Amino acid sequence: MPNPEPEAVELDFTGAERVRDLLENLSTVAATGEFLWAAGDEGRTVECLKAIGDQFQLCQQVKLDAVLTDLPGSEKDENDIESIDIAKGRLWLCSSHARVRRKPKRDGELDPSFFLRPSQCLFGSIELTGHGGELLESGQTLPFAGTGSLRNLLSGDDYLASFAPLPSKENGLDIEGMAVIDGRAFFGLRGPLIDGHAVVVEVAVAAGLSLDNRAYHLHFLDLGGLGIRDLARIADNDLLVLAGPVGRESGPYHVSQWTPQRTVKIQSPGPLILDDWTEGDEKPEGMCCLERDGTAGLLIVYDSPDKRRINGTVYQADWFPL
Repeated sequence: MPNPEPEAVELDFTGAERVRDLLENLSTVAATGEFLWAAGDEGRTVECLKAIGDQFQLCQQVKLDAVLTDLPGSEKDENDIESIDIAKGRLWLCSSHARVRRKPKRDGELDPSFFLRPSQCLFGSIELTGHGGELLESGQTLPFAGTGSLRNLLSGDDYLASFAPLPSKENGLDIEGMAVIDGRAFFGLRGPLIDGHAVVVEVAVAAGLSLDNRAYHLHFLDLGGLGIRDLARIADNDLLVLAGPVGRESGPYHVSQWTPQRTVKIQSPGPLILDDWTEGDEKPEGMCCLERDGTAGLLIVYDSPDKRRINGTVYQADWFPL
């Protein structure tokens, strides 16, 4: 199937703090009505933009420390937010929960040590008001470590336990996609691959934001040896799956549609919605379904964006008709 030609959608972040860092590290987007929420993976904020004509313009930048209590770390400690979703009148946020290898002191060397920041173990939600354009100071989070934390649940799974201590890009535990459907949270893992298959963890999310450890399920997807780089809800119970390399490779990337089924068998997502990205250094990083002029479509933002995408405080995202 030929790759549909994307249309440019401008996201204007005028007024945001550290705007250049934000635009170069956009990792996730979610749409509700006339509003678009976004976040970068190297900060501690979320941004709300409002549709104005053909453009989305920043209407507020929210510091997560102001709406989430006991958030670990300081302003220098990034939350590594990899995915957001909007469901049941709340904005849901999920960090990578991943260990990271330390950067070497000199080029050409590899540091033997790696670490996990508590601030990168965020899974929580915040109530939305104002038709989806405002956040209340009523955020809830799971514990960032220990009993009741998401990483503790995943690290105790028979399939995932041996990978939990590893760095993210070395087939370690790394959450890159998240979607919430009817009291169930789906976490798409960039890694690990299990026997070459990607993993989605489905967890029942109880009232008051707690995990039911007895009610989680692992889905294994045949994505051709690729990991999951994002998830997005489409229709009532289907998900779009953005697949890409576990490591630093430039591609390929593709998007497919998947209907989650409670089965122990390996599942194959449906036909490609978008064809492979196989050229260039840009890496599709975040996506959400977004209707424009009555046409369903998919909005995509990129890691390592091409210079053409950033003009001052404006980021050029891609929109593909579905």
